[in-house]
Amino acid sequence: MNKNPIDELDYFDRAALRLNLHDWLSVAQVFHPRFLEVSGCLIWERAYEERNFGEWYQALNGNATAIESTLNQVRLWQLVDINEGNPAEEEMVTELAREIAFFWRAALEYAHPQYSFDGGVVETEDGPVVRFIVQR
Repeated sequence: MNKNPIDELDYFDRAALRLNLHDWLSVAQVFHPRFLEVSGCLIWERAYEERNFGEWYQALNGNATAIESTLNQVRLWQLVDINEGNPAEEEMVTELAREIAFFWRAALEYAHPQYSFDGGVVETEDGPVVRFIVQR
């Protein structure tokens, strides 16, 4: 059986061969997200949309922790496809979630040093989720 030469590359060379500039910028934004301060909440910029935020704000009675917990999350199954039941891929997606969580925490602490944060990787029946909230 012939191996694909790409499979033999390390992470750097594999990424250099596969990703273009637009891909790199997208990946950078996944790992270094921006957060907006809105009505006492710190919300992931990608998840913020004024009307949607207003609906969640009303539905959750302005509970900032509940709103952040709802909106500040990356569901890994929405980001990457894996073969369910494949232990190697399941471990890889969990490792990816840990890496994203590490960088989300760093981005939050750097941009908002006045706050402390709770969060990280939460395992769900659908797979790992990265989620952060402000400690109150």
